[in-house]
Amino acid sequence: MPKNIFFDLDHTLWDFDANAEETLRELYHTYSVRYLSHRSEQDFLTIYVKKNEEMWGLYRQNKITKEVLRSKRFIDTFREMEVDEADIPHNIWEKYLEICPTKTILIPGARELLDYLAGSYDLHLITNGFAEVQRRKLAHSDLAKYFKSLTISEEVGEQKPHPLVFETALKNAKSKAKTSHYVGDNLEADIKGAIASGWYAYWYAADHTDFSHQKCTAIKHLSELKAIF
Repeated sequence: MPKNIFFDLDHTLWDFDANAEETLRELYHTYSVRYLSHRSEQDFLTIYVKKNEEMWGLYRQNKITKEVLRSKRFIDTFREMEVDEADIPHNIWEKYLEICPTKTILIPGARELLDYLAGSYDLHLITNGFAEVQRRKLAHSDLAKYFKSLTISEEVGEQKPHPLVFETALKNAKSKAKTSHYVGDNLEADIKGAIASGWYAYWYAADHTDFSHQKCTAIKHLSELKAIF
């Protein structure tokens, strides 16, 4: 059994989708978007999610900066919603970054699992998010207290699945791959990245593809890990 258990943050412990949706709905009303576009509130959410994924894809390929990512995902959303260029609230992305990290919705079973593991294992985090945002999430959701180390890709200079991220995480935790297990939701960044770096991984996903590996266990609910560890 491992001595150290590492977790991804977004979509694995912190419910990114739920927290982002709550924030976006607030912004829709704060900026009176219903008067700017004939498109619905749900359209606003759907289009934003698509644009956000597109921008993150470009960012991971080092094709855009984080500043471009943060603003353009909103600008492109309003353009697709046919909002007049002069009416686009260009500071909305700043408000989003101010509000969203303060949200506290967690993935079901996350806190119960961390409480269960904390007394027996050293827990750590590895995240591809931006440093200042991720630290705010941890503080507001009261998750920081569970983890002995935090490795953030932005500070490493590479993103998961790059081996340097996992190597840095081991150094930060003063651990070794053979005594470290990893829990994450993203097949490419988390699971394949961890396996390629010599770790054992637990793939948290409601719908699994045909991917299987001798160094990976798939789970559909975090509570399943309580029966493993």
